[in-house]
Amino acid sequence: MKLLIDGDMIVHRSTVAVEKDTRFLDRYHILFSDFNDAWGVLQGTLEDLTDIAGTDDIEFHFSDPEVNWRKELVEPDYKSNRKSSRKPLAYWAVVEEIERLYPFVRIPTLEADDTLGITQSRAEPGTTCIWSLDKDLKQVPGLHLRDDEIITISPEEADAFHMFQTLAGDPVDGYSGCPGVGKETALKALQGGTKLWPEEHTLKRGPRKGEIETRWVEVPAENPWKTVLSHYRRAGLKPAEALRQARLAKILRAEDYENGVIKLWVPSNPQK
Repeated sequence: MKLLIDGDMIVHRSTVAVEKDTRFLDRYHILFSDFNDAWGVLQGTLEDLTDIAGTDDIEFHFSDPEVNWRKELVEPDYKSNRKSSRKPLAYWAVVEEIERLYPFVRIPTLEADDTLGITQSRAEPGTTCIWSLDKDLKQVPGLHLRDDEIITISPEEADAFHMFQTLAGDPVDGYSGCPGVGKETALKALQGGTKLWPEEHTLKRGPRKGEIETRWVEVPAENPWKTVLSHYRRAGLKPAEALRQARLAKILRAEDYENGVIKLWVPSNPQK
């Protein structure tokens, strides 16, 4: 089995862990980092991961640092909330050393999440296992190393998590999801298989007696996409916004990327 490692994640964790702030003359602060310390943290993490996975066959996956397909094809402001953030000291030095010593994957315009998803979905089931702390990878079927154990995510569970992310959003990645829908509401609606349906209700008492208002009631949904659309409709948004959020949330699989071309996500059987 090959362990597919989120290189962006492991390098960031290893380098930020060893940054040190030193002060002199009581007012000057200098942030510094030791490459050897960062490399030691990374090697310790690798040892733990390979022990749990029971394999020394590893492959690192990195994002394209220059171009992101989500910004180019879907939303120019994707991850704009990270513009002011910096990479930890020694980050790129550690990346360069990994690329010198280990197999790695970096594909133009793709994020590490996408190359992990594509690689695992192309491989024979059970021959690869993904390690990442990013919850978005729950959209990828197959083996995952999470919380110090190997788990299996089914295609149905992976698709359901994509719909969950489309509703709940991911502020860390800079896409909002549906306004007014949090994680609990999204989970309840999708697990319950319900959608919201508008019904007119005539008020029978009080100062507004006789007025008609719209109330949204839960009814059975034909499919999860209908659940998603109904919540966006209640929020006053059109299906195009729900589709935009779904495309931002989607982690690519093999069928979404062929010959260097990205196939933007579309709902299956949208009319049902």
